[in-house]
Amino acid sequence: MVAWRLRNREVLIAGALALATALIAFAGVQKLGLVGLLAPLGLAVLFLMLRRPIVMLGFVVGVTILAEGPDFGLFHFTSQLYAHATVMNLLVALVVLSVGLDMLRYKRPLRLPRVLVLPQILLALAMVSGIVTARTGGVGVTGALHSENLLDYLLFLPLAVANMHIEVPQVVSLLRLAFALAILKAVLGLFEIAAGYGAPIEGTGALTYYEPTANWLIMIAILGIFTAVLARLRPPLWALLGSPVLLASLLLSYRRSFWIAAVLGLALVVMLALRPASRRMLIPIGLSLLAAVWLLSSVHLDNQSPIVARAVSLSPTKISNNIEDRYRLDERANVLAEISKHPVTGLGVGIEWQATHRTLPIDHEGGRFYVHFAALWFWLKLGILGLFAYIGMIIASGVLAWRVWRNAREPIIRAFGLASLCGFAGLAALETTASFTAVDTRFTILIATQIGLLALLSRTAVE
Repeated sequence: MVAWRLRNREVLIAGALALATALIAFAGVQKLGLVGLLAPLGLAVLFLMLRRPIVMLGFVVGVTILAEGPDFGLFHFTSQLYAHATVMNLLVALVVLSVGLDMLRYKRPLRLPRVLVLPQILLALAMVSGIVTARTGGVGVTGALHSENLLDYLLFLPLAVANMHIEVPQVVSLLRLAFALAILKAVLGLFEIAAGYGAPIEGTGALTYYEPTANWLIMIAILGIFTAVLARLRPPLWALLGSPVLLASLLLSYRRSFWIAAVLGLALVVMLALRPASRRMLIPIGLSLLAAVWLLSSVHLDNQSPIVARAVSLSPTKISNNIEDRYRLDERANVLAEISKHPVTGLGVGIEWQATHRTLPIDHEGGRFYVHFAALWFWLKLGILGLFAYIGMIIASGVLAWRVWRNAREPIIRAFGLASLCGFAGLAALETTASFTAVDTRFTILIATQIGLLALLSRTAVE
């Protein structure tokens, strides 16, 4: 009798599932055509990924890395699903939900390294302040909340990743996959140039990647391989063979800020990864570099290559003659004037700054919502708490990266730790000329995941 009841219950469940699948498929066909037939399969895959946070996170980060450009089929980053919710909002929310369900399933307590607690609290308070200030400035609550979408990533994604249950071998596999993706992105970028699909920039010719996500990933991979070589951590052969491709892709991105960040990061790697006995070579190496720079500066180049032209444009005289560079200087003067009027609260999210202090040489659509200086962007939008939160986040991330570098046992994890530390130092430099953190969707997902992974590794990789 009991067996009959169990069998009958199984039949009822199977029938209910079959009916639900048919209804979903029918609704999908009505809404999306034949593609809608795949809706049940998609929901099944989504259900399975929700039960495996590492798979869910890997999928979202993989899409973030590979989906280059403003439109990538389904993963159009700004396409709205409902009201102000975008595709990437949903994917990030699914990562957080997946980790939360996993914690409830296995009754794991919420953990966050102490070094991240204060910056995260400051960020949460700053976000509330930004909404309240925007509300008094005439921005609706819904619009203010939508303006803080990417700040939500920065607040919740590191917390979710830091609380994932991942074994060290799984982390090693993830990092190897990330390095492989960096090399793949570099190859694809160089292929675009060779095939004539690369976008032009200021007459310098075709480039690999203008968006910050690919350049950040490639730069971290370069720093990681360089760390492994200097620290004698025995990097795999495929990583060494891929390093020239990574360098070529970053160089041909013509992103001067990333060049500066990479040079700064490489210099820090040399200082921190070399053994004390090897550091004696720093003086002759430094003198050789200075001599090379002096020789290059004494040679007149009539037909400058695009790379040389972009490098020369870093000089103060070239900056003053470049209309876009002058725009950034005038923008900064106007933003500082606005901050001086509202030093504590800032303007609030969703409110434009005004060019009342200095006339702009050119105006960009939506440019008054943006600031080419991340620390000033946080201060202007979220008030003084936002500035402290941004600075605290950079410092805390560096501390976590240092702990991973010093205490982890696996070579690739140690290399990732030092590469992240030197990368964050470069980030602090490059974000004085452009704002990416909490401004660019894909970059924010990548940097938030990196911070969360460092927080996780600082606890688990040393056990």
